Amino acid sequence: MFHKFGREAQLALNQALDGKEPKGCLMECGMNHLMADNILASIDVSDIRSSMGSNEVDASGERRNLVSQTLKAAEDYRRRNMQYKSIALRSLRYDRIDYKALARQSPYRDDRLGPQKPIEFPKDYSDMIVAVSVYHGYSRELKYHEVRLGRLLKVTDRIELTGENTLADLRNAFGCPADYTFCEDFSEKKPQLNDIAKNKFPSSMFFIHDTFYIDPSDDPNVVDPSLEIRNWASRRRSMFDEFDVRPMRSQKIGELVGRLGLPYVYIHQGVCEHLVVLNDVIMRNESHDDVEFPRRLIERNSRRVSCALCAESSAEWAIMEHDDLLPSNPGFLCDACYRELCFDANQRKVCNFVATPYFDKKEVGECSQFVDQLRF
Repeated sequence: MFHKFGREAQLALNQALDGKEPKGCLMECGMNHLMADNILASIDVSDIRSSMGSNEVDASGERRNLVSQTLKAAEDYRRRNMQYKSIALRSLRYDRIDYKALARQSPYRDDRLGPQKPIEFPKDYSDMIVAVSVYHGYSRELKYHEVRLGRLLKVTDRIELTGENTLADLRNAFGCPADYTFCEDFSEKKPQLNDIAKNKFPSSMFFIHDTFYIDPSDDPNVVDPSLEIRNWASRRRSMFDEFDVRPMRSQKIGELVGRLGLPYVYIHQGVCEHLVVLNDVIMRNESHDDVEFPRRLIERNSRRVSCALCAESSAEWAIMEHDDLLPSNPGFLCDACYRELCFDANQRKVCNFVATPYFDKKEVGECSQFVDQLRF
């Protein structure tokens, strides 16, 4: 019966909501008293009249699609409920956010701003303090379990530099035992400063972002360590773009293009690789007054290598290729034990062996300051 009079009932109820009596309007459509009472008892007025207006502001137009005044009232309540807003916004995904539905719209969005001009600041990098971490260097590829456990990835130096410092200042701010090794036998001759690997093979480089930073020099011992890598990459243009090459002595820290926390690499002595991480950038304040940069923030905590005989003094010589002179090969001796064990009363070698001066990590802790006071 309702389907028969559905259209007339809806028209009658719409007129009733405009000020007329609902039951009378239904009876004017041909219904008796019983039928009109049954329709009014079973139908919600808000479900029939979908064109009812509302005082709520509908900025997005979504409320117009709600055909029930009950649903509209519930939606209006949810919009006024701050707790519901916070829960609803937290459940959104970044790629599905409707900015028009947000409670507060930011006036700083790009589509609401006019043409913008970049602000240029004076390039005074002396007020910028950059914290850099240098990791332990390795001359071999680490195995899977070594990388996974992270046991060997240790920070040996943490250094602060200003934006005016160069990459050459960073290189000179930390030391590595590989720079203070010897490649010859000094059992029968006295070593000199020029025999140290740092002076004999001074080539080194940084690789930061997509740029190689080298130290060009007129010294014939200095070569470009990035040349072989760039030649290898040039034969694979489909995989690599062309790399830039710049001198590290003119590259300021404040002008570097890179990312904080991303590991870069420093390579020296051909195969010794150190991870270098830019940890933090801060502005200079009163705590940096009277501070000489670069400065080290931590003191390396390395175990010294003791003498294999007396076990008291630090090792100063590495003995290799010996005829069972020591239980280990190489063996480490202090200077007194070395001269007493390896030479006779006439200062002649007691057997065939190769001896080189040895500097452990503990002794290299003060960088190259000890080089001027060598033991020989």
